[in-house]
Amino acid sequence: MNLDIPDPVVSRRTVLRSAAGAGALAALAVTASTAAPATAAPGRTAIVIGTGFGGSVAALRLGEAGFTTTVFERGRRWPIRPDGNTFATFSSPDKRAAWFDNRAGANSATAIPVEPYPGVLDHVEGNGIEAVYGAGVGGGSLVFGSFTPVPRRQDFEHIFPAAANYSELLSTYYPRAKRTLGVSPMPADILKHPNYVGPRSWLEVIARYGATPHFFDFAIDWDIVRAEMAGRKRPSVIIGELSYGVNSGAKKSTDRTYLAAAERTGNVTIKPMHEVFDIRPRPRSAGFVVTARVRDEQGRTIRTVTAEADHLFMAAGSFHTTRMLVEARAKGTLPQLSPRIGNGFGTNGDFLTIRTNPSDDFGLVQGGPGYARIYEDRLSETPMSMVYQATPLPAPLGKAGTTHLVQTHTDERGTVDFDHSTRTAKLNYPYPEGSNDVDRQAAAFVGKFHQRTEARYGRPANGVPIYTRAVGFGSAGTYHGLGGVVMGEAASMDGAVRGYDNLYVVDGSFVPGAVGLVNPALTITALAERTMDRFLGNH
Repeated sequence: MNLDIPDPVVSRRTVLRSAAGAGALAALAVTASTAAPATAAPGRTAIVIGTGFGGSVAALRLGEAGFTTTVFERGRRWPIRPDGNTFATFSSPDKRAAWFDNRAGANSATAIPVEPYPGVLDHVEGNGIEAVYGAGVGGGSLVFGSFTPVPRRQDFEHIFPAAANYSELLSTYYPRAKRTLGVSPMPADILKHPNYVGPRSWLEVIARYGATPHFFDFAIDWDIVRAEMAGRKRPSVIIGELSYGVNSGAKKSTDRTYLAAAERTGNVTIKPMHEVFDIRPRPRSAGFVVTARVRDEQGRTIRTVTAEADHLFMAAGSFHTTRMLVEARAKGTLPQLSPRIGNGFGTNGDFLTIRTNPSDDFGLVQGGPGYARIYEDRLSETPMSMVYQATPLPAPLGKAGTTHLVQTHTDERGTVDFDHSTRTAKLNYPYPEGSNDVDRQAAAFVGKFHQRTEARYGRPANGVPIYTRAVGFGSAGTYHGLGGVVMGEAASMDGAVRGYDNLYVVDGSFVPGAVGLVNPALTITALAERTMDRFLGNH
């Protein structure tokens, strides 16, 4: 496996740009070509690009199988600090919440000015949609809501091709993903805590609506949540603070599960702050050459490194995996890639709404992560779901509103296209507010929900839904962008990217735009587990 060797002594080209004084290191730029270590067995080297759910699975399973594996991650590591100040907070966002941007926040509509920094959230501004991705060792697992539900069979099969084999995932790969992530349901003692009035009230609202609550697991260490309650850890999950990371360390992100296990194999090396910008076939034998810029915390390139390996696994997140492949195809470094790469980008049917002034008491603060999904199969057009997400507002504003993610089926898909004027790939999702399937269907659902839970009881001013894109709600954005290198289209059902041998996709770009009315983290993990099983079965 090619490794970043600071002082290569053979077969290299080096360019040094000197700068005086303390700024010299930051100004240094090195281009080094490195060869696979002599100890690496032929055909047994791999590169993984990205450390989210899929990349973490690939890293662990390759390491366990004895592959010498280098993992490139554009973001930094985020170790939990003893003082409880690793991450920015919702109530006080700062530069740690944004990936080299001059604004930080949960969405562009509510962002504040900050100094650019390699923070945890990357906002991809597309034509018609904002897609949000995690950046850092752990990728999206650092910033996801910790929800790990399994989709219902009928919803999964509504979206995926039959060859995706829901039964196999349900019997083998969902359970394996759950075990390795260490997920579990919310314990009864947590639910009884005063900060968890919200989930208990949500069950009462569900009962008024006439639906059945569906419970699911969370990637949360509940013992650490108990330590938060006892005052031994900084309050984080118990006040709904999950969007930028969890300062108490209660979130089971993949840097603490899959990636930690991968590094323990001794075969996996993770390279933080390495941003891949060039991929091409290896000229002398099957495999790939990857070039990355190494950046400092000011965003400056301090050197570039070139690595090669027998096998390449793309796991940079749906947009960025697709972007890199679209750009490689257009620029001629990977010209044989399928013309279908870039198609099929979806938002998982996401629609965010807040119920303002609810009649039920949701507490002075809302303990997280959330609770209980309901399904609505009775509306004429399509099934939908709604889940309660803790709103991280400071006391006593927890009573002011409740946040809910609605998810609906839609065939609307965007594309990731190469822009010849900028020589970069861009996200296009041309479905204006109010006229797209998601807005129309979800607005009807939340309207009916308000009628059945508040208005018919003489409380039309309570629980009023707000979902305008102007404040980042509705279909303005998604944390669940999926597709771009879709199974059965741009990639085989085994995750092999069409056009080149030894190139695989293991992240959300493999998914056909949605997973079926639930948050996608567990499904991405399960699909990656199966892809790696099939890869290792052939190697």
